[in-house]
Amino acid sequence: MNRLEFMQELEALLSDISQSEKEEALQYYNDYLNDAGVENEEEVLESLGTPERLAKVIKEGLSDNASNGEFTETGYRDHYTQEEKQEVVKAGDKKSLSTGMIVLIIILCILASPLIISIATGVLGAGAGILIGIVGIFFGIAVTGFALFITAIVLVAVGIGSLFSIPLAGICLIGAGLLIGGLSLIFIWLTVWMCGTAIPWVIRTLADLIGKIFHGKGEKA
Repeated sequence: MNRLEFMQELEALLSDISQSEKEEALQYYNDYLNDAGVENEEEVLESLGTPERLAKVIKEGLSDNASNGEFTETGYRDHYTQEEKQEVVKAGDKKSLSTGMIVLIIILCILASPLIISIATGVLGAGAGILIGIVGIFFGIAVTGFALFITAIVLVAVGIGSLFSIPLAGICLIGAGLLIGGLSLIFIWLTVWMCGTAIPWVIRTLADLIGKIFHGKGEKA
């Protein structure tokens, strides 16, 4: 069967569809054969099958897809294949899922905000308490060292004065003064160490901890 006979028979078999659809179908397959060229005409006709089969496929496609499809070399089909439809559905599901997850995260953040604030307040209170406690210890050690140093000076001075009247008592007072002076030097050293090392380290540690808490909270928000 040559091209003319194929197209005439196809036209006759499509006589029961609308005129516009029939003309569109015939125009499509004529153009398809023209694009293939005369040298490939026989091979293309074989790939299309018989006019009866092609007409049947075209009619079934038209009844299934109405105006939502197009003519192809295998008949009339929907614009979207089954796989493409599934991809569209999946994309819609992913979008809905993503929106739902965002809403859920926002709700969880709102519900958890009182707990986060309570924890942050507790940490701040504990940090402030620790800092105040360390500062109190610092001042206690400093005052104790200063008091011991003054006491040592007084004892040594009194002991020296007593050497001429009561030598034994004077020697004891001087010894006690020197002992207390040595103890005062230990307290003075602790005061200098806390002022230069311990207190700055505590302040830096608390600042870093508070910064991490509020930084993490900002990121979550």
